[in-house]
Amino acid sequence: MISNYELIVFDWDGTLVDSIDWIVDCVQYASEQEGFEKPSDQACKDIIGLSLANAMLTLFPKISEQTKESMVESYRTRYLSKTVVSRNDLFSSARPVLELIKEQGKLLAVATGKGRQGLDRGLDDTKTREFFDCLRCADTMESKPSPHMLFDIMKETGLEASKVLMVGDSTLDLMMANSAGVDSIGITTGAHTYDVLMQEKPIACISDLLELIKR
Repeated sequence: MISNYELIVFDWDGTLVDSIDWIVDCVQYASEQEGFEKPSDQACKDIIGLSLANAMLTLFPKISEQTKESMVESYRTRYLSKTVVSRNDLFSSARPVLELIKEQGKLLAVATGKGRQGLDRGLDDTKTREFFDCLRCADTMESKPSPHMLFDIMKETGLEASKVLMVGDSTLDLMMANSAGVDSIGITTGAHTYDVLMQEKPIACISDLLELIKR
């Protein structure tokens, strides 16, 4: 499934790390802190991959700049209050798959809606930083579904779109790949179901990362 590609780009939350429920909780907490009605779980999942600021504006389009900033800060405070992050937060297949892909001599990257502080913490706590050649986050790049992160990764690696594969659990990941002219694979471990992901025409949709290396 990945043999024709030289670079595999992974989303983080819901793709490599089992963190979707915690993100939903943090978004709902930030909403309630400002006195808003708690958005549904699926509404929160649908904005995972956006930068925090864009996520809050998508859920609450009429909020002021001050309220948006307050919600972002509330989210960050709650998110970082989780004191234990470890390899156990990775999906069970994540580390073995990353190891096998690296053994094949391929490049690996992360393109995430997380901020760099959150990603750095995740990489260090899960002991996965060593695997990745490129890291791109939504606080320094245009937010998904903009292709900016993928374009920047391709520029750094010198690879054409035909040699790059994006793996993600959200339609935002697949839309980003489509806009960049990059093939994608959806995975049903996070934000969206098989049927929803297939609407963005990935080359495949899997339920476990191990499927990447079994075909």
